[in-house]
Amino acid sequence: MGKLGKILSSRLFIVSILIFIQIAIIVLPMFFLSAYYVPLFLLFQALSFLVSINIVNRNNNPDFKIAWIFPVLCFPVGGALLYIMFGRTHLNKKNTKKLRDAVESSSGIILPDIELLNMIGEKNAHIKREASYIINNSRSNIYAFTETEFLNPGALFFDDLILELRKAEKYIFLEYFIIGDGEMWRQIFNILKDKVAEGVEVRLMYDDIGTINLLPVNFPEMMQSYGIKTLVFNPYKPSLDRFMNYRDHRKFAIIDGKVAFTGGINIADEYINRKERFGYWEDSCVKLNGDAVRKVVVLYLEMWTFVTGEKQDYEKYAIKYQSKNDGFVIPFSDEPLFRGLIHENAYINVIDNAKKYVYICTPYLILDEVMENALIRAAKSGVDIKIITPHIPDKKIIFEMTRANYERLIDCGVEIYEFVPGFIHTKMIISDDLTAIVGTCNFDYRSFYLHFENGVWMYKSKAVEQASDSFRNSLSVSKRITPEFCKNISFERRLIRSLIKVLSPLL
Repeated sequence: MGKLGKILSSRLFIVSILIFIQIAIIVLPMFFLSAYYVPLFLLFQALSFLVSINIVNRNNNPDFKIAWIFPVLCFPVGGALLYIMFGRTHLNKKNTKKLRDAVESSSGIILPDIELLNMIGEKNAHIKREASYIINNSRSNIYAFTETEFLNPGALFFDDLILELRKAEKYIFLEYFIIGDGEMWRQIFNILKDKVAEGVEVRLMYDDIGTINLLPVNFPEMMQSYGIKTLVFNPYKPSLDRFMNYRDHRKFAIIDGKVAFTGGINIADEYINRKERFGYWEDSCVKLNGDAVRKVVVLYLEMWTFVTGEKQDYEKYAIKYQSKNDGFVIPFSDEPLFRGLIHENAYINVIDNAKKYVYICTPYLILDEVMENALIRAAKSGVDIKIITPHIPDKKIIFEMTRANYERLIDCGVEIYEFVPGFIHTKMIISDDLTAIVGTCNFDYRSFYLHFENGVWMYKSKAVEQASDSFRNSLSVSKRITPEFCKNISFERRLIRSLIKVLSPLL
């Protein structure tokens, strides 16, 4: 079967077509009727006006409002109906209750260390505020007895992961957005099978969209047959339920409640450069060894509860374990429940508190007005702001959106670089050799507003220094984007970028 045949017969294509047909069945009759029946046309004009008022008055980011008002007013029939079906960014009542119940199921397990926070605050009030925001809004804690290590490139992470998996004695928990068959997965899978035979509990959770064309349909049953408990997050179905838009973008590998890995790296060969897709793949993650892993375990079990509804024995898995002191660590999650935009605000706090520099790595730079203004404000205050994005894209439209955000930032003093060897997938922000956040969250709308994400905030940890060194290494092989580069583009491309910039919150 040729490439086109594989695409047309894939589950992703078939389910997407079925969803499109359902939308067409709803929208097209209304469109044709309104074209030939004046009262219905006037009704839809009135509906689009009312929907527009509703959009303006909703507690949403202004960029979302503009992005939806544009199609609603230009296409009163289809735009208004699509907004009613998909335009609201919060979870529906059913999934909100499920998520709230899952979060509340761990109540009392993780409690904030107020004494430690106050101790930090006596030395640096700004850092205490950064930490307190994350703790208060993500039900987390600050930990002082966790060793940290920033692992870059992906092959280094893979070697360390294999070593830790082989040491597992009680359990292995894995949660990834992408799992693809190849050398990386096969080595991990062989260890998982051996560990199950030794009596180690193994759980695997992955997102359906992330893996939809990479794994066979019966993959969960195959894993279950080997004794590996397997869950698929939010299966992609021919449904108009807007929850289909929410994906599990988190990435965890947890061993025995003592060691945890998280960051940008998924389980697929391109992440460790055993397969080339977009040039050299630059990626990173953080390894935690110590008391902070307790919170990571709780995050994993909460998600398992959300998907299955099953109660979990948190005390059994979230053990109390300490390693040596290596600065301060806060693992946290960001889910579309309270619409708190935890990651975006945590990033902005780092930017606002910076005195010397802010370094950012992100594969996608698609910013709302709040984040863009924070970066510009810091740059105009004399803070050295450097951002690295890919030079070779994985998605061409998203790449154009990213480049559409360059010009204003550069004009206001932000330095932007493209990673020349290929695709940089690292997601991190570092400030003043003191603080860093490393995790799964991109600088884009989907990560900030829709995806389930996770990150690790660190202060004076070894991984902060390692991440800063890694950034400078990437910078040495990156090309700085000039104002001339942004301005010397064709009229057609500028027009396309202007359009996709307006619609970027919807994509």
